[in-house]
Amino acid sequence: MNIPRSLLSVALAAAFSATLLAQQAPSGYHSVACIKVKPENAREFRKWAAEDAHKFAQARVDSGAVSTWFMLRTVIPQGTSAECDYLSISMYPGAPPKPLDIDELGAALKKAGMTVSAQEYVDRRTSLTQLVSNNLFQNKIFVGAAKKGDYLMVNEMKVSNMDDYLAYEKKVWQPFAEAMAKDGVRTGWSLNVQVLPRGSDLKYQAVTVDIFPSWDAVFKDIPIEDTFKKVHPDMEVGTTFETYEKLRTILSSNLYHVDDMVSSTK
Repeated sequence: MNIPRSLLSVALAAAFSATLLAQQAPSGYHSVACIKVKPENAREFRKWAAEDAHKFAQARVDSGAVSTWFMLRTVIPQGTSAECDYLSISMYPGAPPKPLDIDELGAALKKAGMTVSAQEYVDRRTSLTQLVSNNLFQNKIFVGAAKKGDYLMVNEMKVSNMDDYLAYEKKVWQPFAEAMAKDGVRTGWSLNVQVLPRGSDLKYQAVTVDIFPSWDAVFKDIPIEDTFKKVHPDMEVGTTFETYEKLRTILSSNLYHVDDMVSSTK
């Protein structure tokens, strides 16, 4: 049975999330910098990101401080209504390293073969962008991997009981996502928990990310029920989603494109 995506858009946002990096251990962390680009500097930013930001990220990966870096461009929504125009994501092999001070940044730029000073690098970045937020997440569950050119659906989850939610995701959607990835329908699946900032007044506590290999794949109808029955012959789709509704609330789902990435394990 083929179920139109429109009928299951909310369910898919939670259920079919994909990892940003398969080689990252579940106990690892990643930081997500939300960036707004000044409209008049959009072209200049793309050039700066492809050159200077890429070179700096490569140096951080080569040093072992970062395992993988991604530059994601917001596809939907866009414009002033979009919270972020880009996401700059740094995956760490373990605990996140201490932020670089100005001298350490200068040394890292030198190792990257760049001639700009640390202050010049910071000033140039500031002239093109505004940092909206920089949050830290811990990788909890993952299947598969992302590559340059993929599309990612980032889903923000409000969760009341994290332990119950994680346990249900591991039981239900991890094996399901593995089957979807094996069939080539999805690249994989992941769930990430926000570590910092923390507190009861946070907008969301967890994020899942769907990875699609192409634009067409984002909107392609898929045989959800058939695959679900193969993976969980003792479970019923409707009841499963009813349980999900009790465990989490989907606050938003935004679509991104992987414009660039640097990885130590390409």
